[in-house]
Amino acid sequence: MSEIRKLNLRELRDYIEIVTNAYPGIMKPSTEMKEETLKRFIERQTNDDTLDYYGLFRNNKLIGGMRLHFHRMNLFSKIIPVGGVGLVAIDLLHKKEKGAKELIEFFMKIFLEKGVNMVLLYPFRPDFYKKMGFGYGPKMHQYRIRPESFPKGHGKLHLRFLGSEDKEKVNECYTRIAKGTNGLFLKTTAELDGMFSNLENRMIGFDDGKKIKGYLLFSFEKKSQTNFVFNDLVIKEFIYDSPEALLEMSTFLHSQTDQVDRIVWNTQEENVHFLIDDPRNGSDNLLPSVYHESNISGVGLMYRIIDTRGIFKDLKDHNFNSITAKVKVEITDTMLPQNDGELILHFTEGWVRVLENGDYDVEISLDVSDFSSLLMGVVTFKELYQFGKAKLSNPTYLNTVNSLFFTTEKPKCISAF
Repeated sequence: MSEIRKLNLRELRDYIEIVTNAYPGIMKPSTEMKEETLKRFIERQTNDDTLDYYGLFRNNKLIGGMRLHFHRMNLFSKIIPVGGVGLVAIDLLHKKEKGAKELIEFFMKIFLEKGVNMVLLYPFRPDFYKKMGFGYGPKMHQYRIRPESFPKGHGKLHLRFLGSEDKEKVNECYTRIAKGTNGLFLKTTAELDGMFSNLENRMIGFDDGKKIKGYLLFSFEKKSQTNFVFNDLVIKEFIYDSPEALLEMSTFLHSQTDQVDRIVWNTQEENVHFLIDDPRNGSDNLLPSVYHESNISGVGLMYRIIDTRGIFKDLKDHNFNSITAKVKVEITDTMLPQNDGELILHFTEGWVRVLENGDYDVEISLDVSDFSSLLMGVVTFKELYQFGKAKLSNPTYLNTVNSLFFTTEKPKCISAF
């Protein structure tokens, strides 16, 4: 018989042993690291109200655990609560015993009870979580750019280094931008503190004398053991609210040629090649027939709607592109029976009403994973339909349904958890 509950401080030490074996690539098995990790876990379990550590017990023995996160996310200009899960780990002796599935089921149950309608995670295996109803988020693109390829403006008049004394101004800048950007989380206190407490981090900001209008968080990465001036500059956050702020920080990056070989930029911006002069990443790879490799991309963050009716209540003030239509939506959700089934959506000039019963013009059917990606704006309905992932009762409504869920702003997320 399984039991899942919040870990007490004594049990965190056992959880760290499990995590160390589950993530050998990031967790060193040294006593020093385990003690540092334990100290950090105890501090966060005790004082951070945005996360909790939970354990999976069988026969009163801890065999796995996870970290739950309580976030606030911009969903089409409305800040909604969302749940996150991380550090899912199972004892090596109890692999393939469905422990991870139990943890994820409990994770969704916890947030359903809190009235949260969407949860997110970073997958260790995307296919595993896709089968559990999680839909793909936007891809992350890694560019490796020569410093001189960034545009050079007229100067860096408004730029200065930022320190911990600027923490509130930085948070005000980020929050202002997050409230206007679909998918971004508001920063937690721990996340904000970490930006300044990490000694490897540097931060410059665009300060107009009244407020910070953009900032660049970065670190350096050695490229040679024998040449101390041969480094890469790794961008961790690049936030700006105007072309002027972007151009001055771009000028800063342009000026790093003497010390920096490549600027590594992990971003969900798809069109970085329009900003820089040379989009090639240094690999010299060519795709047929003559396409120069500009970046590598990866699938990461995944979204899952756990209460479809609830998410549309969250979106009652969102306009679905001024479309008028009556749509029956059939969602397949094999893990959450209460979320499996049909609902009627009446759109009037873009404003939605959710009905239990009613007339409809067209019916669409799809899995909750794909519907989650569709609603977030990651993928279009037309793409899902063409891929055979969505069904449509009347093909003449394809453009109408596509327009309902279409957005010019795909979601972005730079928060790790």
